[in-house]
Amino acid sequence: MVSEVAGELGVRRPSRVCFAPVAESGGTRLGPRRTELWIGLPYLMGFERAELRAVIAFELAFLEARRSWLLGALLEVWKAGVRMKPAVQREIGAVVRALVTEADRAGCRVSDPRTTASAVLRGMLMSLSFDWFVHRYAADLPAHRYLPLDLYPAWRWKVHKDDLLARLMPRYLELSAADSLGLDATSRMAELGVVLDQPPGPAADPIMSTPGLAVEARFARCRLGDVLACTPAMRRELTFPDVPDTIWDEIMKCRHDQVLRAAAALTGREHLTLADLMEILAAGRGVELVREHREGVCTHPTAGVCVLFPVLHRHLRMRGYRYGQALRQRELIGPGGDHVDVVRLAEAIERGDPLPEIGPLRYQPAG
Repeated sequence: MVSEVAGELGVRRPSRVCFAPVAESGGTRLGPRRTELWIGLPYLMGFERAELRAVIAFELAFLEARRSWLLGALLEVWKAGVRMKPAVQREIGAVVRALVTEADRAGCRVSDPRTTASAVLRGMLMSLSFDWFVHRYAADLPAHRYLPLDLYPAWRWKVHKDDLLARLMPRYLELSAADSLGLDATSRMAELGVVLDQPPGPAADPIMSTPGLAVEARFARCRLGDVLACTPAMRRELTFPDVPDTIWDEIMKCRHDQVLRAAAALTGREHLTLADLMEILAAGRGVELVREHREGVCTHPTAGVCVLFPVLHRHLRMRGYRYGQALRQRELIGPGGDHVDVVRLAEAIERGDPLPEIGPLRYQPAG
């Protein structure tokens, strides 16, 4: 496929093609005349073939542009996130945006504008969803001596069976609206003359369904390598369904305590009530309590839901509610068999529904 796309574009083929453990793609210069194209493993299983052709065309066009020493240097500076004056940032950003637009048009040459736009949106959402999943479900487990080898199958389940892309898209659109440089998916699709307001569905014609458990386990170890380096050497390799519920409770308690610690610092009161949290939210200061929602893409519709979620979740668990699905932790099942969607409960409370009876909210102060 890479050879075909390179031939259609009339550009040099990369010297090497490889797969990477991330949900992204990119190109690297290995030398004066040698280049490498790497494609994230999830792309092979999540993209339509026609979409992947557009992705390959985009990356080959970028590699071709980087043969220019000046453009290559500008791109390296941009990618490195070097601090610079706003005027300089705008000038370099304009160059990068022009290169991105030209690369997207290369995708249209081997595909069509709508397919290319779909590839842009899918790639952005898949990358964000994979990073979100690693942070939310996997990154804390090595500290408890667990390593989930089914990282990729579990993430695919969230994408295909739990509407992860659809739940992330509203927050992504909210953040991209503030992108003045026009490098977000919405701006790139507008340049192509295509508007897609719904996340792409599961790919019907991917390159492969799975490379096999052994390969995905190797990629899981690789992807979590940075986390593993900071955790105990002795760990148990398992799958997400085998993680004890007590571990999920400990992880949720950490998020619960982070919210209460931030609220205590904001109000000067160490012990709070749910009503105190609601006062903070009503004052529009919810974003000050949750870093995840403030700084990145989140499945929760508002910062208020982010604040209330770990508090309500821990309260319900203490009352005997259990997990129904290890990878769908927003849903808890009560002793009587009733199902509670904790996100919807938080939304209802934020809208003004009566507060449930919850005792004083306490956390264990550090030190």
